[in-house]
Amino acid sequence: MKFNLPFKNENNSYVGLTPFLTTVLLLLIHFSTGALDWPEKGDIRAQRDFNSAIGMSVITGYFWFAMRLMHQNVANTLTYVLLKSNQLNEFGAHRKNLALQLNRQIFNAMIISIIITIAYCISEGLISTQQEVHVLLLTATAVPFWFIAFLFIFQIYSTTAYLTNQALTKTDFGYDRLRSIVTILRHSISNSIFAMGALAIFPVFWLKKEIPSLDVLGVTFFTGFISLYLFFPVIKLNKKLKEEKCKTLEDIESEINSDIRRYAKNDKQVTGASIEALESEREEILKLTYTLSSKDKVRVAACIAIIPVSWLVLFVTEWMIELINR
Repeated sequence: MKFNLPFKNENNSYVGLTPFLTTVLLLLIHFSTGALDWPEKGDIRAQRDFNSAIGMSVITGYFWFAMRLMHQNVANTLTYVLLKSNQLNEFGAHRKNLALQLNRQIFNAMIISIIITIAYCISEGLISTQQEVHVLLLTATAVPFWFIAFLFIFQIYSTTAYLTNQALTKTDFGYDRLRSIVTILRHSISNSIFAMGALAIFPVFWLKKEIPSLDVLGVTFFTGFISLYLFFPVIKLNKKLKEEKCKTLEDIESEINSDIRRYAKNDKQVTGASIEALESEREEILKLTYTLSSKDKVRVAACIAIIPVSWLVLFVTEWMIELINR
């Protein structure tokens, strides 16, 4: 897998091509080793291997595709923020910092993925040279699965934090800074909504399997935690927008009142035009807020509905399989 920060406009079909081919390749590998052979009824182990082969392959490609889109989104947002602060010449430095951050997270994600895979192998008794080939390959492909999942989780939080704490800091308080916050907020929401789509793939792991109460609790907790984690930066940014908007309006109001008093005293440095410009800026800031566009509202609604719908699809699929096997 090649991970980099593209920082250039790429056609979305090209961005998704490599992740798609990777998913197909993983599925072909599992098919050739027998992991995707249709499990016989009651063969729990074969069914688990079948589900894992599909689930891990698809989610690996999905997260990789989502991360490449996120990097494009970061590049566009960073460019906008730097333009507003006349700091576009620092683009290269920010790109280098983000690349270093990505490299650190690649190392951390790789260590975590290896530890999780080893722990799973020990708990399931898979540390043996007598395992079937398809089981060994499933275990091996679990490493890139956990790796890309954790790397995506690290990136989706850290890129928003970087844009807020590093790129935004050199933008002066005022309308342009507030517009930059709105842009970063839109970037964060877009990433979070897209990331939630991965949760719709998880039900495939329970295809034709009983769902223990412990699994239900675990999936519910995991879904809630991931949702909170993904949207926490959005909540923080929205709060920051409101706070800075109030502060900026207070500063402008104070400046307007001061200029009005100076204008009344015939201060030549203050003109009616300068006061009017401040009034116009205040009106623009009052109008400035972040509201979901119609497209985003549809995406949020789909995001909320996609998880129960995916479980419904799972149950319908199992029902159809039962009818076919009768």
